[in-house]
Amino acid sequence: MDKALKLSGDNSPLTEVIRYSLSSGGKRIRPMLTLGFYDACKGSAPGEAGIIALGAAIEMLHISTLIQDDLPCMDDDDERRGKPACHKQFSESDALLAASRMTYNALGMIAESGFGQTARIIKEICGYMALVYDGQKADLAVKDTKADKTQLQEIYALKTCALIQAACVAGVLAANADEDAVRNAHDYGYNLGMAFQLIDDILDGEEYGGAREDAERYTQKALELLGGVPNNEFLTELTNDLLHRSI
Repeated sequence: MDKALKLSGDNSPLTEVIRYSLSSGGKRIRPMLTLGFYDACKGSAPGEAGIIALGAAIEMLHISTLIQDDLPCMDDDDERRGKPACHKQFSESDALLAASRMTYNALGMIAESGFGQTARIIKEICGYMALVYDGQKADLAVKDTKADKTQLQEIYALKTCALIQAACVAGVLAANADEDAVRNAHDYGYNLGMAFQLIDDILDGEEYGGAREDAERYTQKALELLGGVPNNEFLTELTNDLLHRSI
């Protein structure tokens, strides 16, 4: 996956900025979900290269949103995964331009992936990405106040769940599965995304009361939805691992 994320041969003046962000680590959960759903639905042509490119593109979109989140006008974070945030390592203008360029790079990668439903994959991903930005706007609206549980969960549904849903749905569409499978992947992505964000909050010491119980409830619902997915062993293991992770 890391190799697929690199912009080999790219001579853009933003290449160094993009490479820095792409090499910042992370769990790569979203591309794993894309590949996991593709495999589970027994996807065929165009084969490994196409689905890896799709997963890499979704991870690139995710990283582009992280660059934007860290900017002083957004969450104003100086570090990302133990390293200087992109705008601290370079500049605010470089960070903003790199995030935008990565978005178009990713869409180009998806367009070239060669799946029968490529146009719909792009449409669905763009729709989910729009929700991510709505979530960031909602997050900023409560930045200087203490958001209550309902507000937090509304933000999580947009800012965290949407891109996870995009990853799951993209894998299903790439496998040319039916509409029931698409809806199931959408619902699974929502529940996994809620659990994922709640565990992040717990690990950061920022959880609300009952967050652990809610994370377990969302995880259980996600596992129930996987009951309708064939060959779901990998996805089931991943879902359980995310609930019990320590980082």
